[in-house]
Amino acid sequence: MGEFLSLLAIPAAAGAAWAGVKAGLNGARHSIVQMERIVSRLDEKVDSHGERIAALEVETSNLKERE
Repeated sequence: MGEFLSLLAIPAAAGAAWAGVKAGLNGARHSIVQMERIVSRLDEKVDSHGERIAALEVETSNLKERE
C-alpha cells in the first residue's frame, strides 16, 4: 500500500507543476497583451510628434527664407 501511495505522488507532483506552468503562461500572455497596447500607444504618439516636428521644420524653413 505504501508503494502504491508513493507512485501516486509522482503524477500528483507532475499535475501541480503543470498547473503552475499554465498559470505562469497565462500571466505572461496577459503581460504581453498589456505591453502590446503600451507600444501601440507610444507608436501613435511618436507618429503624432513626428508630424508636428515636420510641420514646424517647414514653418521654420519658410521663415528663414523670408529673412
